[in-house]
Amino acid sequence: MKTHASQLSITLVALMLGVLVIAQFATQQHMSQKRASASGVDGALLISSLVEGNARLRQEVNNLDAQMDSYRSATNQSKLQAMQDELDRLKAFNGVVEVYGPGVQVTLDGPVAVLDLQDLLNELRNAGAEALALNGQRLIAPSILEPMADGSIIIDGVAVRRPYVFAAIGDPATLETALLRPGGLLTIFSYSRQGLMVSVQQRDRLTMPIHTTQSAFQYAVPVK
Repeated sequence: MKTHASQLSITLVALMLGVLVIAQFATQQHMSQKRASASGVDGALLISSLVEGNARLRQEVNNLDAQMDSYRSATNQSKLQAMQDELDRLKAFNGVVEVYGPGVQVTLDGPVAVLDLQDLLNELRNAGAEALALNGQRLIAPSILEPMADGSIIIDGVAVRRPYVFAAIGDPATLETALLRPGGLLTIFSYSRQGLMVSVQQRDRLTMPIHTTQSAFQYAVPVK
């Protein structure tokens, strides 16, 4: 974007110089013609013509300045919009804001291990899920699933119990196809986990809450 803006500025400056040179040349040529036949021409007319020519040049310069200001403003607006879009994307990725969209809902009701849930979480991410939640708890990149002695699972400090319901925002058809493919993870679960009920449903709209636990860096420092 910086390269495009620089090229645009150079082009405008070159255009301005070209207009000035052409206008100056035209004025001088006009004055030469006047002098050639100036034997009976009043000198005041020559001065008046020169003043008018300079006024036209000043007006051209003002017009070009105004155009350059408008281009600069448009470029700055584009930069600000790009920065805002990137900020919104990072907020959504880190669970700082609530998001919604189409996707799938995956329910596991029965005996299932933490590693099974972690594998399913990775399966959804690999299939293109853009936002995830488990039993209403937002999942982000650093989220950790931990088993508890009573059979519940801790997600970033919050306990959840079965049935385990994953919500994944993304292309519903792509997510469902990836999850239900022959030999896929859910197929393996259905045959190898006695008493485990598995279902996948497409949803037109899913809403992901804000991630409740905000992690802080202890050692990493932003480069300035």
